[in-house]
Amino acid sequence: MSQPPTQNFQAIALMVFAMIAFGIDDAAIKLAGTLAEGGAATPGEIVIIKGVFGTLVYGALMLREGTRMTPALVGAMLRDPPLAWRTAGDLISAMAIITGLTVMPLSNLSAILQVQPLAITLGAALILGERVGWRRWSAIIVGFIGVMIIIRPGLEGFEAGTHWAVIAMIGLAVRDLATRKVKAQFSTFSIVTLVAALLVPMGLGMHFVMEDDPLLQGIAPLAWALILGGGVFGMAGYYAITLSVRLGEISVVAPYRYTRLLAALVLGFLVFGEVPDWPMTIGAALVIGAGLFTLYREQVVRKKTP
Repeated sequence: MSQPPTQNFQAIALMVFAMIAFGIDDAAIKLAGTLAEGGAATPGEIVIIKGVFGTLVYGALMLREGTRMTPALVGAMLRDPPLAWRTAGDLISAMAIITGLTVMPLSNLSAILQVQPLAITLGAALILGERVGWRRWSAIIVGFIGVMIIIRPGLEGFEAGTHWAVIAMIGLAVRDLATRKVKAQFSTFSIVTLVAALLVPMGLGMHFVMEDDPLLQGIAPLAWALILGGGVFGMAGYYAITLSVRLGEISVVAPYRYTRLLAALVLGFLVFGEVPDWPMTIGAALVIGAGLFTLYREQVVRKKTP
């Protein structure tokens, strides 16, 4: 049964807000990791700070819902294969997004991430055995051609850090595919608290492998403010997107996920002076067009399924 128009409108508004909030968080991370006057935080330090902040906030929310992060719960979560894969995908994507933001344009990274719905459809067909018709296969191919146009491997416009965006996209696809199989016994807050807690040791490893600087020393107050302030927007976006999916119809609200790219383009231009070139624009259009067509076909197939 379809949702009332008012609820769908509210869900759309929440989805757009979430995408803008995620864009602001991304821009804040990029600024914190690339301060020109010095005092920038390393990718590993940003991961650590976000991990500690997220653990405190999500842990408090988990306690509020009546759940405690006990060793038994952690063990049960890590022994559950879908949840273990989901956690791994989340960690990999966080590492890659934060590192990528410090070495490549915000708009380019965001454009590559938009291929995630196509990667999920591909994974559902190859891994979960879901049936995908020739139309959606064609859309997947077009979307990945769009990514190749954005990346331009081996050409002059190639960005050295684009492999981080590709890794992030793969991590997000693994996370979302695994989420479909996660048992309902694990609450949302317990899942995200576990991921946040695991960000801390991962960030420590990133810092000591990738950097020679002392840990958490020399970070400018502005960088701290950007990381923590961006984290607030990121958490607000996470809450808004969860509420959006619960309020509205997926077929109605899902296309508005692409407003994240629009937010990235605007913020990239205003904050970093990024001006997308024609190949990036054409590639992004192919990715978004293929993604929207895939969403449309999924709805058609779902309606035909008894």
